[in-house]
Amino acid sequence: MRILHALLTLLVPSYFLAEEPAGSAPPDTAAPARGGERCGCAGDEPGPLAGQLDPSFGEAGTGIARVRFGADDDGGFFDVDVAGDRISAAGWGQGGLGGIRFRVVRLTGAGATDSTFGGGMVTTGWANSTGDMAYLAATGHQQGGEVVAIGWRDRFRDASADVALARYAEDGSLDPGFGDGGKSLLDLGGDEEIRGALVAPDDGIVAVGQRDGRLLIVRATADGALDTSFASPRGYRTVSLGAASVAEAVALDDRGRVVVAGSVERGGQRDMIVIRLRGDGALDRSFGRGGAIVAGDPGVDERAVALALSPGGGIVVAGDAGAEGARDFQVRRFHPNGAPDLAFGDGGVAAWPTTGGDDVAEDMALLPGGAVLVAGNGGERGEGGTTTPLLARYTCDGALDPAFGEGGVLPVDLGEFGQLHTVEVVADDQVLLGGGDVGMSPGPGTYGVVARMWM
Repeated sequence: MRILHALLTLLVPSYFLAEEPAGSAPPDTAAPARGGERCGCAGDEPGPLAGQLDPSFGEAGTGIARVRFGADDDGGFFDVDVAGDRISAAGWGQGGLGGIRFRVVRLTGAGATDSTFGGGMVTTGWANSTGDMAYLAATGHQQGGEVVAIGWRDRFRDASADVALARYAEDGSLDPGFGDGGKSLLDLGGDEEIRGALVAPDDGIVAVGQRDGRLLIVRATADGALDTSFASPRGYRTVSLGAASVAEAVALDDRGRVVVAGSVERGGQRDMIVIRLRGDGALDRSFGRGGAIVAGDPGVDERAVALALSPGGGIVVAGDAGAEGARDFQVRRFHPNGAPDLAFGDGGVAAWPTTGGDDVAEDMALLPGGAVLVAGNGGERGEGGTTTPLLARYTCDGALDPAFGEGGVLPVDLGEFGQLHTVEVVADDQVLLGGGDVGMSPGPGTYGVVARMWM
């Protein structure tokens, strides 16, 4: 049944895919394919310490580094970037001079706070006002070692919501050679919200999210200006799909093409979408149908939050699916041309129940042996509800790995009210986990949390 549905979901009418300005897509459809890239599942087994926190990292014996944000009850680390023996943990939080601000911390390889970087933590906003709210979505580093923070600034007074960028020098100070005194606001003429981003090998910045309800891909130069050579002359591309659409994750393949994953509302539900652009921002019409694939099961709400590209060019997309109160992690794998890999999971989809509750995915990592690790949170939501940070590990064939945790699922203790937001591979047998915690230990307040775990 899933194989039949996989055939149907790729038959997206060409008029469904529209951009600014409106365009048409050719009638090429990527049909589901068998065979092709296969990892053989050799070497994807968990190591003997898989699921255990590394006691040599962070606070003595815990495997966890905690950075206090302040007394407010919101925020955390939403991305982690590794450059050599240094770790940049980035997110947002309340407090300080008011409002919500970017927060970036640099850690040593052992998880200690590097005080040479802004005294331990740098905070960045655009106005000294409680109404100034800047949300950080991603971080990366440029070839000169500069740390780049990428997100958006919400509406402030009469201004629209804009793409927000900042670059920090080696000592954590704002780099005056970037944007306006180290900060850059990109006003694309609407309300922009950034959900994911990366720093490209040429030091350019690619960010994705939503602009006025449409899926958005925008590129900035290495110095923080809008790159008008991308989707020339605008510097950004929006795609209109159904009632609303949003991009959540982005990656670059070895040919410089931009691969984006997110979701689209149509027919009263959300479906997963993957788009591929050429390096110049044009839709790659050799991918899917006219540059996009839309996939989903009838009557099932589905969203994608993360993607990864395998060495052979395959695309792995993770998210969650189901009705409220009964959502589960979900992973799909596609061939390089956008066809679903029917050898993965059930007809290209791994959608096995992870827990008995509402499990919401936040991020995903493709492990060196081909296994897939999905990070998120499960449990009750709403007033009085609690959530539990969760990891689910799938074999490279798309089955929950029975050798990991309990039936492939592992709860992670990040604190009394811990939340898991991001996962990053740092070695063949280790990952970094990033998130936040609001609790009373080691003191009241909000904490950004980074943990190192064996795989």
